[in-house]
Formats: sequence, structure tokens, C-alpha cells
Amino acid sequence: MAQLMKYEDFLERVNELGFMALSNILPGFPSLSEETAKEVWHTGDEDTDPWRWKDRAAEEKRLAFGCILGGHKGFVSPRMYPVFYAACHPEESMESRRESGQVSQTAWQLWQLFEEKTLLNTSDIRQELGVSMKKGGSRVDAAIKELQRYYYITVAGNRRKLDKNGQPYGWPANVYDKVMNWVPSEWMKVRPDLQREEAREIILEAGVAMGKNLGHKELAKTLGV
Repeated sequence: MAQLMKYEDFLERVNELGFMALSNILPGFPSLSEETAKEVWHTGDEDTDPWRWKDRAAEEKRLAFGCILGGHKGFVSPRMYPVFYAACHPEESMESRRESGQVSQTAWQLWQLFEEKTLLNTSDIRQELGVSMKKGGSRVDAAIKELQRYYYITVAGNRRKLDKNGQPYGWPANVYDKVMNWVPSEWMKVRPDLQREEAREIILEAGVAMGKNLGHKELAKTLGV
């Protein structure tokens, strides 16, 4: 197929498919990296740089982005978002899951942090939880990924760090918010009564249809459904 050149083309493509990976997560499964030219990445142009598209789509609430395809980074369209939510978000409360040993201590602490605060980037989270990149950082990164995978939090855009004078520096970092704070209410009204098994089947059927020589079993394992 033709390569994606513009932001609006990318949005149209994801809306057509329903969901797409950022990079290659499974042979034959559509990804943004495969459908764009390498030389257009990291130019900083909001309209033509795919690296900017991912953050812009989340900021503008045109698509969901994050580790939301079985823990892999990818995009989900508005019409498919409630389907993924039904398939991936646990039915039990976070407290119940913690008591039964399904949630790590770090993930629990992270969720408690999001219950109190909002729009936190990785640096904010590490500071709030009292860890550094080298000491405890990997556990926090895993917890951030876990809460995205199960549709508790999501990428809401990005921002750069600020120095002591309030001036931005470095590369922008992802900013996260609770799903229910970020997601447009009309997205969740599309399929309000969808059951988990039906949602999983919808996702797998769509994935098999859009992919090349993909089977239900390998797709289910990759997408975490």
C-alpha cells in the first residue's frame, strides 16, 4: 500500500483499521513504522513526522496512544476504544486485584498516585514515588506499562522537563492521565454493554482481517486478549 505522508492520512488509516502498532510487534500486523519512510521520522514537523503524530493524536484526542496493544505501543481509534476497554480492563476493582496478588506493589502505589494527581510524566512519577532512573526506575517503568495495558492510565500528550529557571530542556516525555479523565465520553457510549468475550472476538476478527497470514492464537497472545 501507499506510504503515509501526512498526519490526516495517518488518522484516516488508523480509523479505517481500528487499531495499529507503532512498530513491528508481529509479522504481518500493520504498524506505523512499516507504513512510513524512515527519513521522515524525527524531523519535528507536526504534519509529516510520524514521531510527532503519536503525541499529537493523543493530545488532540483523535486517537488513543500508548502501551495499549497487549503492552505494546500502538494506536486505537475512537470506535474500537470501548471494545479494547471491555476486553482489557479488569472487571474486579484495583483493591480486589491487589488483595489477590494480581497487582505489584509498585503498580498499586502508582495507581494511588493517579488517584490523587493527574497529568504526570515519567520524571514526575519517579520523583513522587522516590525512585531514580537507576534505582527503582525499571520497576516504575514496568508499572506504567502495566497500567496502560489494562486501560487504567493512558498517554495524554507530552512535555519537556523544566530547569530551575522554568525553561524547558531535553526531549519531550510522555504525560499520562487516568483513562476516565482523558477519554472523550462519546467514545465510551458506542458499546456500553459490550461483554469481555464478545469484545475479544471483535478485536481478533479485525486483526486477522487487516493482517497478513495472522492466526487468532498468535494475535490473541500479542494483543493480550
